[in-house]
Amino acid sequence: MLMPEPDQTVIDRRGDICGALRRMLPDGCVVDSTESMKAFDSDGLSAYRQVPLAVVLPETVDQIAAVMKYCHEQGIKVVPRGAGTSLSGGALPLADAVLLGLGKFNRILEVDYANRCVVAQPG
Repeated sequence: MLMPEPDQTVIDRRGDICGALRRMLPDGCVVDSTESMKAFDSDGLSAYRQVPLAVVLPETVDQIAAVMKYCHEQGIKVVPRGAGTSLSGGALPLADAVLLGLGKFNRILEVDYANRCVVAQPG
């Protein structure tokens, strides 16, 4: 699998980026040590492994919005990830991207028995 070349200018700003993310999220919601990020280096498709730039684990929709706004303003890619079980490669981490972990968003919001539908959060 051929992945895009990482943006070295973003990687070079990793310390500043992680600091900004830590200021906007509660303790424990930013993972940035290489060892800790190994748990996020692939999704269910483990043929490709890459430690991301950083991992954020927001707890609220407002925190997601703050991370997305910051990353957009700074030109940083974001890879959203639910439970990390996808086999399609849709949540593969990138060296120059923030992995937005949505595992804490794991509630069933609505059950429509008549239409046999469920609205669920992505985690």
